[in-house]
Amino acid sequence: MRPSRMAIPNRYFGSPEQQGLERRAHLLWQILQDDPDYCFHGRAVGLLRTGTQDTSLQIALARLQGLGPGTRLTPEVASSRRAAIEDAGLGLEIQQRWGADESALAGARSFLCDSGLPAGLATVEVGPDTPDTDLDRLDDLTRACGILLPSAAFLRGAFGPAVSLYARTRDGEIVGFAAALVQATCAPSLQGEAWWGFLSTRKDWRGHGIARQLGAKAMLTMAERHGVRRFQTGILTGNAASLSLSRSLGFRDTGLLDLLAIDAETLRNGRQAG
Repeated sequence: MRPSRMAIPNRYFGSPEQQGLERRAHLLWQILQDDPDYCFHGRAVGLLRTGTQDTSLQIALARLQGLGPGTRLTPEVASSRRAAIEDAGLGLEIQQRWGADESALAGARSFLCDSGLPAGLATVEVGPDTPDTDLDRLDDLTRACGILLPSAAFLRGAFGPAVSLYARTRDGEIVGFAAALVQATCAPSLQGEAWWGFLSTRKDWRGHGIARQLGAKAMLTMAERHGVRRFQTGILTGNAASLSLSRSLGFRDTGLLDLLAIDAETLRNGRQAG
């Protein structure tokens, strides 16, 4: 039995509704943390069971948390689940699942050797001593980019290996963010794998490769520090910028889909891209 993390100081991000989602998920994880059918990466508890017969469990997660992720679904299963989720009166977000393995690390290393952040920016890692002012600015940045940050305990590595990086100006402004986090789960198939992404760049700093820099460094640091060499991410259908950036760092379409079932009665804004 894993030790309870209820005593770990935590902080939730996003709108008040999204903070409620993260809090409910954190509490639910105390119940499900030893069940290999579930995973958690700081925003919502997700279902790992991938059959059409498991749709009712995904709907129940959505009713309870406000958001019910179903991951690694074949297009056929995703189509069946989509119909059932919509028939249940829930909203839906569909993400393409992309993955990268050890072969992508050489490309990331080469990219970092050949380029760097714009002058005046420094890379900072979220840790136990990260001030609340920086967390506030990270929240503002990612929300402006349509991304919900995982809870602070995940960013700081309290639930497992994590590399959460941001680009900060000399004046303390935060203009970019990326992270790689090992999801909390006891599922054997997910061991040695990290969830990567949360890519965010402030509008007036876009076009300088900041997200690519931070994303590449997060991958390499995760591999070198924790031995993690497999990465997964979810990309909203039609998000050309994320597709291009992910492809440039060695990610490829796995052919699988993630479905996010959203209960508007519990969560007004269920979107949690990234």
